[in-house]
Amino acid sequence: SIGDIRLTTLTGFGIRLNDIKVDEDLLEVGSLKLRLSLLPLLKGRIEFSRIIIDKPSLLLKRDREGNWNASQAAEGDKLKTKKPSEPEGKDDISFKILTALLVSDLEIKNGKVRLQDVSSKKPVSLLSIKGLNIRARDISLNNPINIKGTALLDMDNSKPTMIELTGTVGPVGGTMDVKGMPVNIVLKTKDIDLSSYKSFFGLTKDNKLSGHGFGDIIIKGKAWDPAIAGKINLGNLEYSYIFGPADENKKTGRIRLTEIKIPLEMQGRIINLSELNFRLYEGSSKIAIHIDTNKKEPHIMLKPDIASVQLEPLLKDLALSKINISGPLSLNASIRAYGMDKDTMLAKAEGDGFFIIKKGMVNGLDLIDVIVNLATLTASKTKRIDKVTEFDEISGRFRIENGYLKTDDLKLIGSNLSIAVRGAYGLLKGELNFDVDAKVDDNHVELKITGTTDKPKYVLKTKRIQQNIMKGVVKGLEKGKIDEKDVREILKNILK
Repeated sequence: SIGDIRLTTLTGFGIRLNDIKVDEDLLEVGSLKLRLSLLPLLKGRIEFSRIIIDKPSLLLKRDREGNWNASQAAEGDKLKTKKPSEPEGKDDISFKILTALLVSDLEIKNGKVRLQDVSSKKPVSLLSIKGLNIRARDISLNNPINIKGTALLDMDNSKPTMIELTGTVGPVGGTMDVKGMPVNIVLKTKDIDLSSYKSFFGLTKDNKLSGHGFGDIIIKGKAWDPAIAGKINLGNLEYSYIFGPADENKKTGRIRLTEIKIPLEMQGRIINLSELNFRLYEGSSKIAIHIDTNKKEPHIMLKPDIASVQLEPLLKDLALSKINISGPLSLNASIRAYGMDKDTMLAKAEGDGFFIIKKGMVNGLDLIDVIVNLATLTASKTKRIDKVTEFDEISGRFRIENGYLKTDDLKLIGSNLSIAVRGAYGLLKGELNFDVDAKVDDNHVELKITGTTDKPKYVLKTKRIQQNIMKGVVKGLEKGKIDEKDVREILKNILK
């Protein structure tokens, strides 16, 4: 629909169309100004000296099936329009007319582009561009068109990112195939402020995201399905979050990354980050990420490769657990996850990996405290006061199957302590099912761990171990080396 049409003569002969709307909310244009060149018109050519598109607003929406409203509008028009019989040679005539159509100067002023996912009840903003200003000169249908412009990428109405764009579009050709039109555009960003991308990453108001950087992105291929490639460099990134019950006991955690280099590749609904590099707490890290949302059940593939990350400051910042471990962590893994939500992805996750922590200390881990205290009873000694355990190595291979994290060779090796663990941990409900074989000095302890991470249960596996502990307790009590209160506390919920 068009609000009104006016002839213009003050700045040259032309036409002005106001309040243009295409397919309801798909496209709106404040005004379209067409200025004709009179001399070419006398020679039988339609040439516009200038076209100005003022305040265009394009809203692209993707539904549950992955279809865009622009595609549906185009298909609907094809169904509604009955193709009449055409005279012989009309295609050739139309092509000659179209190739004669020239525009000396095309300008888009103050445009907007919005991409939304409306597959759920609440629309999700995928992309928002405002302040779009583009200029193109010497436009024809059978030659590539050089364009240059600027735009503001504005996700949270806070600190938009300035984008400079240069490149070519077209040629469109005589068929006017806009979807298949070639594009080759370079986007440059000078100052990316991550604090304005919270909604893009689905973060709530309690979460904070900060960091700055720059990037170059190339869009190349067919207009409706281009290949996107480029690099984004961030000097730093900090993500802060609040977690815990909805009361005064809420906790705050964070994670910090530096020297982040993101190689981006995107085609259709496939996103590929071949090698995302960053520094993480003094260590070098990289991760390959592949996301495919073409199918009904999207899947993600992750391949992290972490080297010499200092665990103590990392765990302190994360603040997710009372457990504290120091030492450099190295990890290599391959993980695949499927589904639309977190629980489905955890239930269907699969993969494997290996990690190692060398020359560090651990405290706050109940399993070590239980093992060491049982061993002290066996040796007729008092309860351990110092709960910091030094180790030479903590390492193990793991695999993820059917919602469980499994290991056969998790081990801790220290000067007077060794622990070997095998079993499974439930990723959804936190179930524990582990067999533990430990040695403290010359004292041997075997445990079965069940229950959950919130309420673990420790059971001595053999009567021989129980008897050795009881002998040590009796001997220690007789000689006054063990306090009865310590015995009750250590053996609580263990001997059964």
